[in-house]
Amino acid sequence: MGVESLRIIIVEDDQVLRESVIEYLKLVGYQVTGAGSGREFYRALDAGSYDIAVIDVGLPDQSGLVLADYLRENSNTGIIILTARDSEEDQHSGYEAGADLYLTKPVSTRVLASAIAKLSERLIPSTLPTVIEEQTGWILNLTSWTLSTVENASVKLTSIEIEFLKLLSKSAGAGASRDTLLQHIYPNRIDDYSSRSLDALVRRLRGKISRLPGKPNPLKSSYGIGFSFTEPLSIR
Repeated sequence: MGVESLRIIIVEDDQVLRESVIEYLKLVGYQVTGAGSGREFYRALDAGSYDIAVIDVGLPDQSGLVLADYLRENSNTGIIILTARDSEEDQHSGYEAGADLYLTKPVSTRVLASAIAKLSERLIPSTLPTVIEEQTGWILNLTSWTLSTVENASVKLTSIEIEFLKLLSKSAGAGASRDTLLQHIYPNRIDDYSSRSLDALVRRLRGKISRLPGKPNPLKSSYGIGFSFTEPLSIR
């Protein structure tokens, strides 16, 4: 997937800001659609799908967090929250709703374009690790964004959950430290907030895995060390 084929939707009720962002991103080469409300957002989804959504929280008819949650439950769209709400609790709520990135206004269009480019790297299958043919234990599918058992029971994952499991898969069951995980998943903010966000990510992921029938949950935490995936995890 090249820049010219990346589809982006900007959900922002400030028309001047929305049009400015759209104009810049189109100059970069992206395919960009704008929506000024939740209603317009859902209409845009009916007309097509998007690779990345940039969503303001304070929309006139519905919270942007509701939109983010909807996308996370119903698609593989990458989600960037872009809002003036900058408290720690607001940011926590954004990641809980499924955001891959949480940016606070004001953000230059250049910085936003850079954030989109970095997030898109996670979404492009051709940049992901080579297929491992042996299918034992668990399978992390980087095309369908799923974690499944060899019996084909599966759960949908977010891009950040995929990134987390990819890091654990490299440790071959030995686990990855919290510092390593934080540096890779939240490279721009390593503090108490990002640590809480990591714990929330693990809780969500353990909940998803627990819904799969017939297998114990292999995602383990080690006090003072980090996290590990205790069964074979193949990537394809």
